[in-house]
Amino acid sequence: MKAARSKFTCQGVAVDTTDHITGSASSRLQSRRESSDNQMGSRMILLAGVDGGATKTVAVVGRLDGTLLGFARGPASNYHNIGLKNAAESIHATIALACRRAGTRPKNLETVVMGLAGMDSPEDFRMGRRVADLTRIGKRRIVKHDSVIALYAATLGKPGIVVNAGTGSFAAGIDARGRVIRAGGWGNIIDDEGSAYDIGKLAIRSALRALDGREDRTLLSRLLVRHFRLRTLQNIVHEVYEKPMSVNEISAISKLVAYAASRGDRVAQSIFAQEGRALAKLVSAIARRLKMTRSKPDVYCVGGVFDAGPILMNPFKQELRKSIPRFTIRSLRFEPAIGSFVVGLQEQHVAAQGRVLTNLQTSYARHFGKKH
Repeated sequence: MKAARSKFTCQGVAVDTTDHITGSASSRLQSRRESSDNQMGSRMILLAGVDGGATKTVAVVGRLDGTLLGFARGPASNYHNIGLKNAAESIHATIALACRRAGTRPKNLETVVMGLAGMDSPEDFRMGRRVADLTRIGKRRIVKHDSVIALYAATLGKPGIVVNAGTGSFAAGIDARGRVIRAGGWGNIIDDEGSAYDIGKLAIRSALRALDGREDRTLLSRLLVRHFRLRTLQNIVHEVYEKPMSVNEISAISKLVAYAASRGDRVAQSIFAQEGRALAKLVSAIARRLKMTRSKPDVYCVGGVFDAGPILMNPFKQELRKSIPRFTIRSLRFEPAIGSFVVGLQEQHVAAQGRVLTNLQTSYARHFGKKH
């Protein structure tokens, strides 16, 4: 049964809020690519892919044959944090810089796919549409949840699951029919278990509870006092509520937790074990819904939290085996902005395979300094 689709259109902006996407077979996409071969009449078709997040914006510009011509990094573009106008200006400036490096102009872009953070409700997608509209770039503008572009950057549209543990957390998966679903990512107040923010929050809580005598003493107490230059640990309450401490500041505490865990601090280790299990449950939820628990799915682990290594990965794998006996952990193929570019290719009925994939890999290595 196909999921109901909810689409807004306004001044050239198309926003798809559904989590279920059914794509054409990759072979049919490839054959259509061969017939079009980058041309619409005599005009070269150019696409842009954007990853708009809470800390930075990344944009790439390329052709239908998969060749990336230019890329750029810019400031944050999460409208929740900086407002609609500033978010649009950041995206516009980043795309414009990528176009300049590609030797073209923004007005020449046929399709722009924007993967934006914080697109968690119909209202968020309405705001995302307004951000896209304000950029005034691209003849067609498409807004996607950032989990979707991370998924396509990992799988290129093939079956698999991606789990992201950065400032926030989420998982997303795609099956053999092209159906896409996601789990988690409901924001730091009510969700985001396994994220850097959640780890930082748990560190503060554990240190204060240790002060009360409710939990074991921990190295985290001393690290927090030193990091924030506090006279006493109690002063961190003022930093959190009165300053107030930002999402990024709390997320940065995760590095202190990783350090404490590496020094054998049991409280810090237990935090990572708890968060590793939470991330595994996100993956398990996706696998069950897509009926992939027995198919040995590829699982792509993305985000800075996974840099903690075995203290996170061991409990993650142990928990995951409870529901998925066999799986393969893989690294992300490309940056998430490439996922937006791949979605743009699909919108033009081009599959990221064969010569297109070769061109994408070669040009990606040239621009990003990474080889795949």
